[in-house]
Amino acid sequence: MNFKMQDVKLDLGMTAFENMFLNTYVQMADGDALKVYLLVYKDAYNTGLVDTKKIQKQLSFTEEKFNECIEFWINMGVFREKKNPRGENFIEIVSLRQMYYGDNSKSDNEISFDQAGRKSIMFDNIERILDRSLTPADITRIQETLIDYDSDPELVTEAFRQGKANGNMDVKYVLGYIKTWRDQGVFTLNDLKMREERQKLARNNSPRQYRKKSSTNDDVKNYAQKAREERFRKMLGED
Repeated sequence: MNFKMQDVKLDLGMTAFENMFLNTYVQMADGDALKVYLLVYKDAYNTGLVDTKKIQKQLSFTEEKFNECIEFWINMGVFREKKNPRGENFIEIVSLRQMYYGDNSKSDNEISFDQAGRKSIMFDNIERILDRSLTPADITRIQETLIDYDSDPELVTEAFRQGKANGNMDVKYVLGYIKTWRDQGVFTLNDLKMREERQKLARNNSPRQYRKKSSTNDDVKNYAQKAREERFRKMLGED
């Protein structure tokens, strides 16, 4: 079935939603939570002011039900509780796009563009490895790890590959690889490969320790020999 947008003759306003949100959360959230998100986003996007009482009335929601929907988005990492300079609480609507690519508003030089592209590839690869979409909480943890440990995106992808190979793809667990590698002086995928090659070379050059293993055949022979000696003693009348 094909769809086509009607040509707009009269513009009464439009709200642009990030495709990344629509692709990730429409199938995850229930209808009530989506209704709250869409109306809150619309007001914040167009006017910068959100009248929660108006939205509650519009949806015929109690304050408790409305707050449950807000809490859902906070837990999903889409809404973020913050304080302004005056110490007043407010909720920030997170940009998934910026969460993926980081803040490149300071410049559009080739380095920033290259880093954003590498992050995009990293997130795509991680989602393929996990076989699911990353949540905002996952993305935040990964972004913070990249910054805190000064690691390359390719190294983070490798951490998830190794996590899958070891049977544990929990995001917190996998990011533990990055901390361990940082402590070992590994910050890039090339650093990791060089370290693995040095370890392999050290193993090959180390003196090999041989341990004599008991032979099953020898054990059988010894048992047979003892049995013959026992029979021989009985024939001689020995105890």
